[in-house]
Amino acid sequence: MVEKKKHPFAQGQVVDLEITDLNHRGEGVGKKNNFTLFVPQALPGESVRAEISVVRKNFAIAELVSLHKPSPHRADPPCSYYPDCGGCQIQHLSYEKQLEWKKERVKEALRRIAGTEPTVKPVLGMRTPWRYRNKAQIHIGMAGEQVTAGFYQQQSHQIIDITDCLTQHSRNCEMINAIRRAAGEYINYEAGSATGDPLPVNRAGIRSSFTTGKSLITLIGPAAGESFDFKPLDPSPLKSKLDKLVELINREKEHPPSGIVFYQPGKKDGHHFTLYGEPYLEEKITPFHYRISPRSFFQVNPEQAEILYEQAAFLSGKPATAYDLYCGTGNFSLYLSRAAEEVIGVDSDSSAIKDARENASLNKASNIRFINARAEEIPDLLLEGKDPKTVFLNPPRQGCAQGLLEAVVRAKPVRIVYISCDPATLARDITRLQQSNYAVNTVQPVDMFPHTSHVESIALVEKR
Repeated sequence: MVEKKKHPFAQGQVVDLEITDLNHRGEGVGKKNNFTLFVPQALPGESVRAEISVVRKNFAIAELVSLHKPSPHRADPPCSYYPDCGGCQIQHLSYEKQLEWKKERVKEALRRIAGTEPTVKPVLGMRTPWRYRNKAQIHIGMAGEQVTAGFYQQQSHQIIDITDCLTQHSRNCEMINAIRRAAGEYINYEAGSATGDPLPVNRAGIRSSFTTGKSLITLIGPAAGESFDFKPLDPSPLKSKLDKLVELINREKEHPPSGIVFYQPGKKDGHHFTLYGEPYLEEKITPFHYRISPRSFFQVNPEQAEILYEQAAFLSGKPATAYDLYCGTGNFSLYLSRAAEEVIGVDSDSSAIKDARENASLNKASNIRFINARAEEIPDLLLEGKDPKTVFLNPPRQGCAQGLLEAVVRAKPVRIVYISCDPATLARDITRLQQSNYAVNTVQPVDMFPHTSHVESIALVEKR
């Protein structure tokens, strides 16, 4: 009988170790007894003491207890929530070193997964890497008798009650505080009523425009049928509760939101309707103006989005036809319209496509056509355009479906410009394109999310 190998560590055990690397989540990596440990908020070159919190078969996670030898690149995080909040991962690393690490993340993923070593340029960072986010998604709950509103704690569903987030637009933080106050007043109001109904929302989305200073709130309820029966054609029973909450939110007299909408998730698109004001925001990414609906994708960092789009458009050349797959609200399609004879934007989100068409009209871009479809379902469309063709891919974090890449290759574009928010899936898809005689020549990373482990990359892929 083979004796089962004993695990070298136990939960609660305290260990001393040397940190040698950062993993893709920005956690420090060290080895003890030939076993890998991940230590959040520890940096390479540091000697640390850590307490084991999670034990798995091949690794363990440990919480930083103390530093024996700090890194010269360690920074003092200015955010008081940082030790607990899961929103940022590397505030404790100097910004200059954050950019260097993100460049190495991209290079290493391409080398290890795709087996290629193209030119990876220095990451384009921000002059002031704070207050850059135009969008916040918060959770609303109760801690005893007090309402909490904020982000989840690291690796848990415990809500960190946030009054100010230094990566968020200051107006977003004002709206978080307005929602918390209003939710508390609503619960007190209902406690004295005959029904005593709970708060009809458990999350909220907030967007604020850097151009107009206006804010749009999306109140989000539980999935349909979970806590109340919501009929979209007869919303009055729910709406009376929401109207009370809106009334309380709008007591924020100095800077009230310009619009409040309600969204209840469902099996398909869910249900949503406008409760107050304008159900959209206006934003500018020079030189274009955009109209954004609550559920449509839009870059959360407008300052860096301008740099991202300018860099990607520069790589496009002068195509006769440019395909913008996963086009969202048409942000990048407008940039392409200045270089290409024709632009075809494709996205599966009907709300985003509606916004995209309005944005093309708003900016008088008559050479753009938008199609509401999944990018994987349009192989014939890719064959229609005039040559030379350029295909732009800007997929979600999971990357492109294999069938889409095959359809792109069949269309024989002279170049593919791939905008990626995940180095691993970028490298995987580059591998697939290399098998079809394409090669990645240049990669330009852009820091869209300072103080987090995320990095955006623009890869120029051309026919060999």
